[in-house]
Amino acid sequence: MSQNTTDLIAKLAWKTTRERWREFMVLPAVVTIIVFGAVGALFYYIPLQGIPAVSISLIVLYLAYIAFCIVFYNALAKWCADLYAGKKVIDIEDGFRYGLSRFWGVLGTGLLTMLKILLWSLLLLLPGIYKGVMYFHSIQVSQLEKISGGDANRMSQKMISKSGFLRTIGNLMAIYFVGMILFYIYFGLTFAVSAGFIAAGSEILSGLISVALFGAGAVFLKVYLLVFFNYQYLIYRDENKAALASLAKGLKKMQ
Repeated sequence: MSQNTTDLIAKLAWKTTRERWREFMVLPAVVTIIVFGAVGALFYYIPLQGIPAVSISLIVLYLAYIAFCIVFYNALAKWCADLYAGKKVIDIEDGFRYGLSRFWGVLGTGLLTMLKILLWSLLLLLPGIYKGVMYFHSIQVSQLEKISGGDANRMSQKMISKSGFLRTIGNLMAIYFVGMILFYIYFGLTFAVSAGFIAAGSEILSGLISVALFGAGAVFLKVYLLVFFNYQYLIYRDENKAALASLAKGLKKMQ
């Protein structure tokens, strides 16, 4: 079986996520639980603080959380690239420094990519879906190749057209389908545990446990999907080294 199949990419991502859960999950899980808890507290205190004050606090909290996620996703891409290259030890501090250095480039690439997909979707749904798939690895290009904006879109499109449009769709559909099944199973178990504490008369404890379990599960699924997409990108990049190098050279000449 080829190393490029969805099954083996998924197994590689699972192995990495399982072995590196401390580096990949602890910090984002703690941040996510704190943010969810803060949001719940803000809504609880609406009668005391007033809706405008809570709204401003929620916006600030949301923007700070988005900024953290971007930096962490950039660091995660670098760690995956290091592990894929054969490194046994990843540098956490260096990863976050790298993630911070790519913040604006990745943010700009993400916003531009979403705008392009939206505009294509306004024409017809199918062009939007097509461009969404072709631009799928624009973020990884911006993260790891330090190429931003439209050039990242062109690199992603070149890579996916070479490695296979239908193959990419198949990978995405398969991994999202399995991920959603696991998520709903986990959500059901979390709900059952919460209902058990409510039945025992511990509503506050039920709420705290629900937030902790749901936050941890959401973080695990998100990290696993990101690791999967990072490895898919790295495999696609290896498959198309010559074509991507030629395109990168051409883009530099155009600048």
